Amino acid sequence: ALGVAFLAAAVAGGRGAFVRAGLALGLVAAVTGGVLQARGVTASPELTAAREHASADPDLTCAEHGGSTYCAFPEWAPRTGTWADVVDRVQAVAGGSAHDRPLVVRQRIDARYGPGTDTAIPASTEPHRVTVGTAWGGNRVPEFSSAVAAVLVAGTEAAGSELCDGRMVTVMWLSLSWQDDPMDALRRVRLDDSVTGSAIVLSPTDPLSMTEGQTDVVRRLLENPPAGTGARVKKHWAELTAPGVTTARVAELLGVPGPKKADSCED
Repeated sequence: ALGVAFLAAAVAGGRGAFVRAGLALGLVAAVTGGVLQARGVTASPELTAAREHASADPDLTCAEHGGSTYCAFPEWAPRTGTWADVVDRVQAVAGGSAHDRPLVVRQRIDARYGPGTDTAIPASTEPHRVTVGTAWGGNRVPEFSSAVAAVLVAGTEAAGSELCDGRMVTVMWLSLSWQDDPMDALRRVRLDDSVTGSAIVLSPTDPLSMTEGQTDVVRRLLENPPAGTGARVKKHWAELTAPGVTTARVAELLGVPGPKKADSCED
């Protein structure tokens, strides 16, 4: 029960001497619960309920930045402005209504199975909602920007994780074109650190995927973007984000050579 109390208080952003003095004990109890569970001992109903609450319905602090809403665990609330900067940069290169569409960015964890478990956060099916995790900096930045771009293009995280047509090129342009070193960001956001061939693209929830042809087109755009690429993205936004658009057509619209192979969903 002690572990549950402090876990719940920590998730709710509790303050004061009681929480500070007992937080270590609470975390030890939570870890112990995870170890016992790993050994086949079922966690208590109270601990299970606290983990479920932290995962499904946590007490978050929300703030508005530029028309979008950012909700974080209390200790992370000062970070929302940094997340908003990334969202602003992605939306600045988007076209159509995505350019200024209000988003809801929510910090999420999956604590249901206790510490020491490698559990992926499921993609949200809520429209215009983007997940951010409890780590930041380095690779987490292009992972988050890719999630933002996928939601702007596909509507939801779940739909973004299923993209297999030319829209994936649009997603990666939005995610990476504005970054200090777009090619380095492309390498870091891919699971195998490659810039050629097919690959998994990491995000805070379910990953995205790129075919070899999509990778070729994205690499050409990032290495040597033709003059006016940004304007072309906005001019042709409706077609660049239309379900079923081919990678070859996206390349044509953006002024770079097309892929040698068709997308997997174009067969």
